[in-house]
This record gives sequence, C-alpha cells and structure tokens, in this order.
Amino acid sequence: MKEKLNNNISENQVEDALIANLQFLKKILGVENDLKLIARQLRLKNGNKRIDLLVSSGKDLYLVELKVVKYSDEFLLQIVEYKEELIYLQQNGELISGKINSFLLVTEATKNQIQYSKQNDVELVVFKPIDVLTDYYKNLSSVAPFLNIKPNDYGVMNIGKINPTLYELSLGSSNENQIASKIKLAKGSVNHLLKLGTEFGLVRKRKTKYFLTDLGDKYIVDFRNDALKEKLSFKQIELLKKYISDDPFSSSSVFGIYSIVESAFLLARNKYPIELTDLQKMFQTVGGKVTEWQASRALTTATYTFLNFAIDLELLGKIGRQIVITPAGFRFTLMLQLHKSIEMIEVLSLKN
Repeated sequence: MKEKLNNNISENQVEDALIANLQFLKKILGVENDLKLIARQLRLKNGNKRIDLLVSSGKDLYLVELKVVKYSDEFLLQIVEYKEELIYLQQNGELISGKINSFLLVTEATKNQIQYSKQNDVELVVFKPIDVLTDYYKNLSSVAPFLNIKPNDYGVMNIGKINPTLYELSLGSSNENQIASKIKLAKGSVNHLLKLGTEFGLVRKRKTKYFLTDLGDKYIVDFRNDALKEKLSFKQIELLKKYISDDPFSSSSVFGIYSIVESAFLLARNKYPIELTDLQKMFQTVGGKVTEWQASRALTTATYTFLNFAIDLELLGKIGRQIVITPAGFRFTLMLQLHKSIEMIEVLSLKN
C-alpha cells in the first residue's frame, strides 16, 4: 500500500519561499521572462477573499492560487472568480492592462482534473512543497556563505605552532622556502601553517609572497624565541577570540572552532562534563561533515585538532576523556550566537 505524505507546512510559508525565490516560481509556471511581484494576498472588492499571488512577466499578468493539498473543484471555481474580479479592475482602470494567465498550484491532481481546468482557462500545476523549500534553501545558501562553510583540517594540531612562521614573516621572510629554511620544517608544513595564519586573519598572500596583516603585526608582538614559543600569550588569545567572535564564518578554521565550542554547548544541556565520544559525533553534525568524516580516523583527528584549538584559546578544557566549557567559553558562545543571528537577519533582509 502506497504511503501518503502529509504536508505539515502552511501555505503562507510556501508563499514566503516562492516570493523570496521568484526564479523557482518562474520555473513552476513555465514562464520565459523574469517575474515581478505585483501583489501578495491582494484583497478583493468584497473584502472576504484574497488572491495569493499576482505577478507579471513581460506584458502578461499571472494570477497564482497556491494550495498545499490535492485538487478540489472548489479551488477551480475560486480562481475563476478571482480572474473575473481582476478583469473588472482592469476595465475600471484600477489594475494595469495585460493578459491574465491563471495558475492553480496543488499537490495532487488527475489527468482529467488537469484537462477540466484547462477547459476553464486555468493551468493546473502539481508541485511538491518540499521542492519549493529545498530550492529556497539552496538559493539562500548562494548569498549566505556561512550556510556552506565547513571546518578544514590542515594537520596543524595547535594554534601556537604558527608563531615561529609568523615571526619569520615579521623579520622579512616572504615565501615558503625562506621560512622553511629558517625554522627547519618541510615546505609543505610551512604552507599549512601559512594557510592557518591566513584563515585567522593574521597573514595575507600577494601572488607568491606572504605578509603579516595589521592584526598579524599585533599578534606577533608578544612572541619570544624561547621554550614557550608555541604557547599563546594572553594578548594573542584575546586577539584571536575577538577575531573569531566578530565573524565566526570568516574561514573554515574559524568556523571549526565555532563548531566545536557550539557542539560542547549543546551537549552540556544533556550531560556534563561532556564525553569525548559524544563531542565527536556532535561536532561532525554541527560542522556539516557527516558525509566527509565517515572514517573513524578522519573524525577523531579533526575533533582532536579543533578541540586543541579551543583549548589553546581557553574556551574548552579537557580532563582525561571528559570536556568542560570554561567561563570564557560560555561568554564566547553567547557572542558567537549573537553574531550568527545578526548575519542571518541581514541575509534574510536582503532576500526580502
């Protein structure tokens, strides 16, 4: 027996998605030219009825009635009445002139119902609300990069390991070979360190040469060429925390730190201290790496790397296989959530 799917989404929400993504509505209607929104929920003369969507394409108007249920003759009668009302408004100069094309969108319909609608000058279109919402998300992702960003592991296990490389940049070295020779590391390792420094906003690359940014200059001031050269100073920690909290989606490495701390924050509501195995699973989900980190070793290594980064910044602590969130970590998480919300609101404002 075929299982029936229930649409637990309101017409209003599907309308929102279509209005924010008129290109998908254009595809549904089979229109060649771009659509322009004229009105939504247009109130008719009697005041009790509203047209879902009225859009234009070229010189034509498109009356769209949206239903998230299967076809009913009642819907057809409704849209025929709406079209008559619009023609009346055109005749009285209250609506722009142009051919009115009527479309009724439903989730189920038979061939006979489609043909019957066409006989009444109404195009009956069967659609899936899930497709509308999915395309809306994809379209939103194209203007909201943070929806697609994922952690990237460069094989650098501690943030402080970038210090000797950045120090050489401050002394005038500008390419990987020079730095590799000075700090006795392979060129590939230096490349990874420079990438990490770039993702933290400390390094910039111009053609084949690397330079410290203004933030990088401030960061390296406290560097000392001694036994603690790979340990972050208090000022370095504060500079990086501010950089990350101001824009947690600026790079894959920054997002990785956000994701590991956010994962711990979410898990703390269920069990505290947090178990390392639980953190690994949550980090994989929050980081958007469920398909990439399927191998146990990949997930373990990535979790270990970004957990170390968070520990370097004194946001998380590790005792054995248990993880705790520091007081600074709790404050940091709230700041991250605030900036995430602000960025999301700005993107949605642009879309609407």
